[in-house]
Amino acid sequence: SSWQPSLAQRPLGWAGMSWSRNRGLSGRLLKLVALAVAAWFVVKSPAFAAGKRVLVTGAGGRTGRIILEKLVASGRYDVRALVTSQGSKAALLKRVPMLPESSVFVGDIVTKESLVDAFAGVVMVVVATSAVPKPKLWSLVTLLVGKLFGRKGKLRFSWKGGKPEQVDWEGQRNQFDLAKQVGAKKVVVVGTMTGTQEDSFLNSIGEGDGDKIVMWKRKAEVYLIDLCKSGDMSYTLVHAGGLSDKEGGKEPISVGVDDTLLNATPRRRIPRADVAEVCVQALECDKAKNRSFDLGSTEDGKPLKAEGLGELLDTLEGKNCDYTINPPP
Repeated sequence: SSWQPSLAQRPLGWAGMSWSRNRGLSGRLLKLVALAVAAWFVVKSPAFAAGKRVLVTGAGGRTGRIILEKLVASGRYDVRALVTSQGSKAALLKRVPMLPESSVFVGDIVTKESLVDAFAGVVMVVVATSAVPKPKLWSLVTLLVGKLFGRKGKLRFSWKGGKPEQVDWEGQRNQFDLAKQVGAKKVVVVGTMTGTQEDSFLNSIGEGDGDKIVMWKRKAEVYLIDLCKSGDMSYTLVHAGGLSDKEGGKEPISVGVDDTLLNATPRRRIPRADVAEVCVQALECDKAKNRSFDLGSTEDGKPLKAEGLGELLDTLEGKNCDYTINPPP
């Protein structure tokens, strides 16, 4: 007779057919076995793995999407995503096929009512929303022409999807308030460095003297810190340095406070994947509870390990960013 693999080597369906044929299992028993197997896969699926519902806002952005992908791939959470448009939703579902369509919500963070469904039942939130600057074509042309004649110029920007005051202050405040209202236990925020610098270039982006994006982000962070002083919701504020699209887990990573990492030489960019990994680990890292820190890549750093955030934060010796330096209004 031809060779047949052992039951241990056969696919489940093959084994089931073999048992039915050789052992005479009844059709009813086969149905029970099938139901049990289906139930096992449901329990093991990411949506039911641990019962902890995590919402990633700004999931259509480059960093937000990587955070989402890591959470889904871990199989530990019931993952939800918030994006700004139906087009962004379709693109996200294409990039993350394991994510059910029903888990992706469309909303405007400036309009609190549009976020209610996305936040329902959420235990943890990762906020990766941000105003996005867009260079004005005319100012780019003027700048280039000016350089030909030795004249100084300034690149002007508009904002995609709203100005920093609306997105990074009002929109983040709405998210923090909703997290508190639904009883979320943890909020992780992807922020940026240069918060201590009054003359930060990032603050100069926009109309006139600039739309103060870092200042508005800093104001939202102070609001969250105060919000967490009552109740059992905690926060982790991650101020990322300049970002790159390099592979995560390879570059030397360091943490600091109050923009001291900006003094490191040579200046390096930190991979988005490493920022995303820090955010994911921060969800359940005790040492990341109620912490605010800068995150960058420096020569004396070390590649980020799985579950290595606690060890990385130990290098800060308990220090957090000081919001009395260049305080927001």
